[in-house]
Formats: sequence, C-alpha cells, structure tokens
Amino acid sequence: SVEGDLLPGMRRRHLEYGDFAVPMAKAHAHFVAKTVKPVVDRLFETDPAPEATFALGSSMGGQASLNLVLEYPDVFGGAACLSPFFSPSTIQRVKAAIANPQQKAQLSRKKIYMDIGGDMQDKTVPLFDLWDHVTEKHAWNPGYFWLDTSLQGPVAGMRELFRDNSIPHCYHEIPGGRHNEMAWSKRIHLPIAYLLED
Repeated sequence: SVEGDLLPGMRRRHLEYGDFAVPMAKAHAHFVAKTVKPVVDRLFETDPAPEATFALGSSMGGQASLNLVLEYPDVFGGAACLSPFFSPSTIQRVKAAIANPQQKAQLSRKKIYMDIGGDMQDKTVPLFDLWDHVTEKHAWNPGYFWLDTSLQGPVAGMRELFRDNSIPHCYHEIPGGRHNEMAWSKRIHLPIAYLLED
C-alpha cells in the first residue's frame, strides 16, 4: 500500500488491511488476488494452484491474509497471521463461514497459522530493547511493547472458534514477543514450514 495518510490521521494501510466491511479492504484484497497474483504467476515459475498459494502477514496484515482466504478460496490455500489484529467483524465473518456447511468444509481444507507474543507465562515484554532494529526511516523501532499483549484476547477468540469447530490450524505462543519486524523474523520459519508441509 502507499505510504502516508489517505486523509489527515487516517492511515491508508489501516483501511486496506482493516475491517472487510470497508470498501478499501475489499478493493485491496481484489487487487492482490486478481491483479498481483496473476502477474506473479506469469513472470515466475510458480504452481498457481490454491494448494500452493498462501498469504502471510503480520499485525493488520495477518487479518488481511485471513480475509484473502475467506474471500478468494479458489486462489489461496492458506494464511499465516503473525501477531494478528482481528477485528470483531472478522471474527463474526469466520463464525458466519463456519455456520455455512459448504464454507465450513472449504475452510477446513485450508491451512491457517496464527501466533501471538506479549506478556504471558510470567514473561513480560520489556519497555526497551537495545536490539530493536534501526531503519533509514526510523532511528529506533520500539517494537510496541504493549501491542501483542493487547491483541491476545481476539487471537484467543479466533483460536477458540477454530478449535471448537474442528477447523485445522497451527498456533504458537511467543512469551515476551515484541510487535515488530525483528520479532517476526525470528519465527518466520514456523509459518513457512507449516504452510509448505505436505
């Protein structure tokens, strides 16, 4: 997505990765599934089958990845959601899919990965981490020490929904995990291994 604000105080990526009731989120998903994916398949030697096509995202990108699977099951065979933000409407959307026998059967054939960090198992996220990465745009990324902890409730709700309805999924907890790219890079092997296993 384009950097910056769509309107003052309104991040464009928040709309594109956000609640699927927002037209920009639907437009973003359509663009990825119907424009980006065909270009990738044309330019690279890929297996275009849904069983070999996955979406992976972190934070709000995790929600956007799950929405791609829900909206375009004929394109995507699974999603990895690292430290995902799941809005109440996304949880309701999954509930509605599970209530529909055909959609539930379809969802049961997908690969869904979720993980979450934050304060848990007597381990807290430190306010400051000297090793948080430095980028050209930011002198220091604080890793949002509070954010993964605040996302644990909705992630637990989504996991419970999958578990109680026998929807296959993979779930990991990362005690003390921060909410930034460095933290996600340390565990990126987990979703990739799960999505690509036979």
